[in-house]
Amino acid sequence: MNRSANEQGAAALRGIGRIEALVGDIALLKENLEAVPLWRPAPALAAQCDETVRMIRAIAARFDRHPVVTVIGPSGSGKSTLVNALTGGRELSPAGHRRPTTGRLLLVGGGPDAAELAAELGPDSVEVLPAAGTALPEGIGLVDTPDTDSMEFQRHLPALERAVAHADVLVCVFDGENPKRRDHADFLAPVVRRFDGESLVAVINKCDRLDEAELKDRILPDARAYLAHSWQRPVDRILCTSARRHVQDPGWDPAAGPRHGFDQFDELRALVFGVAGHGRVVDRRVENARQLHRVMLEEAARELAADRAAARAGLEAFEQAQAQAFEAAVGVLRDSDPRRGGGWGAAFYQSLATRWVGPVGWVLAFWTRATTLGSGLGALLRWARPSGAERAKAGADGGVSRAGLEPALRGYRAAFLSAWPAVSERLVQARFAPVVRGVDPPLDAAESTIERLGDLWDEAVRRETERVARRLGGTWLQLLLNAPVVGVLGTVGWTTVQRFFTGDYLPGDYFTHAFWVVAITLLLSFFALQLVVRLAGSERVIGRAFAAAQQALPAVDGAVPHPLKSQLRRLLALAEAAPKG
Repeated sequence: MNRSANEQGAAALRGIGRIEALVGDIALLKENLEAVPLWRPAPALAAQCDETVRMIRAIAARFDRHPVVTVIGPSGSGKSTLVNALTGGRELSPAGHRRPTTGRLLLVGGGPDAAELAAELGPDSVEVLPAAGTALPEGIGLVDTPDTDSMEFQRHLPALERAVAHADVLVCVFDGENPKRRDHADFLAPVVRRFDGESLVAVINKCDRLDEAELKDRILPDARAYLAHSWQRPVDRILCTSARRHVQDPGWDPAAGPRHGFDQFDELRALVFGVAGHGRVVDRRVENARQLHRVMLEEAARELAADRAAARAGLEAFEQAQAQAFEAAVGVLRDSDPRRGGGWGAAFYQSLATRWVGPVGWVLAFWTRATTLGSGLGALLRWARPSGAERAKAGADGGVSRAGLEPALRGYRAAFLSAWPAVSERLVQARFAPVVRGVDPPLDAAESTIERLGDLWDEAVRRETERVARRLGGTWLQLLLNAPVVGVLGTVGWTTVQRFFTGDYLPGDYFTHAFWVVAITLLLSFFALQLVVRLAGSERVIGRAFAAAQQALPAVDGAVPHPLKSQLRRLLALAEAAPKG
C-alpha cells in the first residue's frame, strides 16, 4: 500500500509539472491577445483561455482521485445495455422506457471517491449504485448519462455537462442501424474536443443486427469518415459491439437472433478499464489536459489564420501612409528651418572656426564672435541641440524650436488623414474594431512622433554641417588661403629685420602701406573662404540633410512606435507563431 501511494504521488508530481507548462502556454497566449484589444476576436479568445485554464486546473485537482468512465448516447442506441454489460451483465441501469429516472445520471462505484463525485455531479441529479458484486474494476467509477435526444434534455443538460467534465474516458455510443445520426454527432462535436487518444472511444452498438460484410466494408468506414468530418478531427478508435450479447438475460427474439459473431466488446472493456492503475489515470488526465491546450491553440490559430493576409495588407498600407506622413513632415521642417539663412551660417562658422588656424583662422574666429553677438566661447564650442526650455526658445545652434514643430505636425496629420480611410478599411477587413475608422486613434502618437522627428531632423542637419565643416577645414585649403597672408607677413618681417641690422631704417609710410597690404590680403583670403562656404551653401546642406533624414525615418517609428501599428505587428507575430493546420 505504501509503495502504491508513493507511485501515485510521484505520478501526480510529474503530472502537475506538465499541467503547469500547459497553463503557462495558455497564459502567454492570453497575454498576447490582450495586447491586441482592437482585434475583435481577441476578447473572446482571451475568455476561452481563462476557461481552458479553469478546465485544466480542474483536471489537475483530480489527480488523487480514481478514474471515471462516462457513457453518452441517444435513445435507442443501447447505451444503458452497454453499461450493464460493462458491469458484469446484471441490470443496473434500466434500459429504454423501463428506466424510471431517464433524466438522472447513474453512477456505479463505491468508496469515498464515488461519494465525492456524486456530490460534485449534484445530489439531485445522480443515483449512486455500489460497485460491489459487479465486474467493475476496483476504483473505477462508471457513469450512465441521460439520452442526448430526450424531450427533457435541455433541463438535464447541466448534469450531463458535469458528468463529461469529470470523465477521464468518454464512450460515445451510436446505434448500429443508424450510426450517422446528425443531431447526436453534432451535439458531441464540442464535447469530444476535450478528450485525446484512448480517452475517446466511439462505439457502434447493435452490430449483431447488421450483415457482417456490410458492417466492415461500408458502414464502419462511412461512420469513421462522417465522424471525422463532423468532429473536425480523426477518430482513432471506433469499436463495433453487441452489448446485449454480454448481459445475463439478453432476451433474444427467437426469430431475430444475432446475425454473426463479430463483436469487439472485450477490446472495449480492456480499453476503457485499462485506465485504472498506478500512474495510468494521471497520464490519461494529462493527455486530456494537453488536448484542451491543443484545442485552445488550434482555435486561436484558426482565427489568426483567417486574418493573417488582411492584417499583413493592413500593416503594409499603414506603413506606406506613415512613410508619406513622415516625408511630408520632414519636407515642412526643411522648408521652414531657420538654418537655411543666417542661422545655418552662424552654426557652420562656429564649427569651422574650431578647425582653422593661422591668420584666416583668427579672422574667422572674430567673425564668428561678431555673428553670434558675443555669445562667447561656450556658444562657439557647443554643437549639441538644446533641450527643454532652451529648445522652446530655439537654442543657440538655430535648431527647430517647439513652436517650429507645429507646422510639421500639421503636415504629418494632413498626409496621414488623407491616407487613413483606405488604411482603416484594410484594418476592418482584418477584423479590427470599426473604431479605427475614426481620426483620433491613428493620431494618438503623432505629437511624440513629431518630437522625435524634430530630433532626427536637427541631427541630420548637424551631421551634414559637421561634414562640410570638416571638408572646408582641411589642411590643403588652410594652406592655400593662409599662404598669401603668411607670405606678405613674412616678406614685411624679413625686410624690416634686414634693414634694421644694416642701419637703413624704413620710413613710417612703409609700415602703413605694409599694414594695408596685409589687411587686404587677409580680407581677400577670408572672402575667398566665404565664397567657398557660399558654394557649399545652406541649400545644399539642407538638401543633403533631407535625404539623410528620409533614410533614417524608420528609426522614428522604432523609437516612438504607433500603438495601433504595434497591435498589427503583434497580431502578425502571433499568426506566424501559431501552429499551421
